[in-house]
Amino acid sequence: MKRGLWPMIVVLALAFSACAPAPRAFEDTPTSEATATPTMVGAQRAAPLLREAERKNETALRFHRRRCLKDASQAYEEVLRLDPPRPPSPAELKLAKRFAPRLYVTPNEPFILEDFAVIIHPDKPFIAYHMFWDDDIDYPEDNDPTDHEVVWVKYDPVSLKVTGVCAYYHGRILSTEEAVGNARAHAQRPRIEVQWGKHGSLPVGWEEINGGSILRDMKRTYERLHEEGHRLPDHPLARGWPRKFEGSWEDFTNFSKLVDPLKLIEAKGMVAVSRWNNAVIDQYFLPYNFYPKQEWP
Repeated sequence: MKRGLWPMIVVLALAFSACAPAPRAFEDTPTSEATATPTMVGAQRAAPLLREAERKNETALRFHRRRCLKDASQAYEEVLRLDPPRPPSPAELKLAKRFAPRLYVTPNEPFILEDFAVIIHPDKPFIAYHMFWDDDIDYPEDNDPTDHEVVWVKYDPVSLKVTGVCAYYHGRILSTEEAVGNARAHAQRPRIEVQWGKHGSLPVGWEEINGGSILRDMKRTYERLHEEGHRLPDHPLARGWPRKFEGSWEDFTNFSKLVDPLKLIEAKGMVAVSRWNNAVIDQYFLPYNFYPKQEWP
């Protein structure tokens, strides 16, 4: 699905259902005193607005996780009325590109990277990079058109060097010092290795995390996908998918194919400054459902 570049964002005129409203442009968010950003109304009103936005966001996430999409979108809209997002400045857009992760998949990865969104925290030196792979090989029936994964990068705002890399791996947040060193050795862009078919995100040094617990989980996943195959191989929506991983353990961990998200950042321009990742993605970026992920590490 084509969406316009950032400067040309307008309300999409597609006939979405009530459960999947179209993304809107930033200028659609009211900026009167009642709904202005905390910066506009001053420090005294900032804290109450943000506390209310946080409560609304928790409500939205509960609805979203239960796939009550209309209710989730309405709650997300309220979140962003209390604390509106904004487009990035040229300097912020430059930061988003500077720290964008280098994604490495196996040569036979069956799903493409469909979309890529970037959320820059307005107050803290964190940037969230959201990946939307074409699907998760174990879940053809989950009503999520893509597989949503996320990586967070922390940086020093003075030196503009990476100080932390966190990656989402099946409900766990992975972080290593090796990932920071690797980013600094590659123009501040972290290397993230992406699990075949399931897209768990792995920072450099993942093999040693928690005494090898991630390595053991990867080996169990490999053995299941290699020997038994993925869930629901005969589901109609899994037509054309590989039934099993055909290859060795070495093939399963051969992360040698680069998928560079800079191309999607430049082509689709999905970059915003906000505290509320899932709300912005729902309201401004994607005209389809996605499963929400943790906001910040």
